Amino acid sequence: MTAAPRIITEDGEPVVHLDLDAMEDEATEATFTFRVGGEVFTAISPDEADWQATADTDSPGGLRRFIQELLGSEDYERFCEQTVSNRQLNAIVEGAQKHYGIRTGESQASPRSSKKRRRR
Repeated sequence: MTAAPRIITEDGEPVVHLDLDAMEDEATEATFTFRVGGEVFTAISPDEADWQATADTDSPGGLRRFIQELLGSEDYERFCEQTVSNRQLNAIVEGAQKHYGIRTGESQASPRSSKKRRRR
């Protein structure tokens, strides 16, 4: 299969249908912060994380890369000095998702398919 031909503008540039460089940051202005061990940490929205850091969260080191992406290098180094359980780590990620208005990976069923059908 060959690629479709590009459409070129009068300026000689290809037509761009989606410009990710021009996307406005729609995230909440207030960043998500949490406290552990008496220290305060700040996390970016999981939606803003680099896809490469989120793609392999099940692989060895993948979860660490994801948390480092969320916290940034400085906060991540401080965070690694804390004792944090898996339950607490899940609460941090879920809290960030809730704060930034992100739904988890499961898609919502359509209202029509979710209704129970009555037998007559």
